[in-house]
Amino acid sequence: MISWTELVAREEPITWLFTGDSVTAGVRHVHGHRDYTQLFAERIRWELRRDRDVIVNTAVGGSTIDDVAGDLDHRVLRFRPDVVVLGVGFNDTRNEAAGIEPFLACYQEVVDRCGDAVFVAQTPNGSMPTASAHVLPHLPAYTAVIREIAAERGLPLVDHAAVWREAEERGIMEAWISQGCHPNLYGHRAMAHTLLRSLGLFTDDSVICRLAVP
Repeated sequence: MISWTELVAREEPITWLFTGDSVTAGVRHVHGHRDYTQLFAERIRWELRRDRDVIVNTAVGGSTIDDVAGDLDHRVLRFRPDVVVLGVGFNDTRNEAAGIEPFLACYQEVVDRCGDAVFVAQTPNGSMPTASAHVLPHLPAYTAVIREIAAERGLPLVDHAAVWREAEERGIMEAWISQGCHPNLYGHRAMAHTLLRSLGLFTDDSVICRLAVP
């Protein structure tokens, strides 16, 4: 398993690439606030003084794993990233139960085509009952596939779903959501914190890590 502490201690600059759907794109529902990838960028480039690192975000609203795979050369490979962080799942649920096996196969294909890049898998965040009808009954199965792939292939896993389920049990998840399944500024802060914790880059003396989350 990769040591993130060692990775960010190296002198060579790192290209971090985020891709996926509208949550990772950070559009509309943050209402002008920074999304989790932008908060991550400040933690890396400013707080950790890695100002030659590059953080690229090629996520597109509405994307599925098939969309990412079909446009992988443009969205990912041309940047020759050192780290790829993928966030998909919500839109894939449109294919319901019949889409599970194709989703697994296509996800594996994307991992393989990213080659030597460190591939970071992310589960989707939580959702409200107002989310699209195809999301609520099928998202757990797609989330399970992502966890399964990460476990079988030894990939770093950022398990947003587990954190948001805990928030739901504590009655605070609604404060993290703008609409349906789209995080607001607090939801993106929560996702940034989960990402940083998962990579061992969360510290109490960090401004980004101390940002308030209900």
